[in-house]
Amino acid sequence: MAHCASYWGGSMQVREYAQFRVRMHPDLLSKLRNDATAGYRSLNSEIVMILEQHFADKEKAPGNDANQTPGASQK
Repeated sequence: MAHCASYWGGSMQVREYAQFRVRMHPDLLSKLRNDATAGYRSLNSEIVMILEQHFADKEKAPGNDANQTPGASQK
């Protein structure tokens, strides 16, 4: 998975990033930790990288309308 540098290239300081807790099944957490370790990343960096890639792929998807509101009907 490629890292999307666009989110990291700005002038925001790390302390300005939003923080939140998330609950997940222990097996999923274990898989994330294993992938993070294999990629020499922190667990946080692994999760951010996965989310960045997901949204980058979603924006590139055929028929994607970046201006469409989620849940809006398509014509």
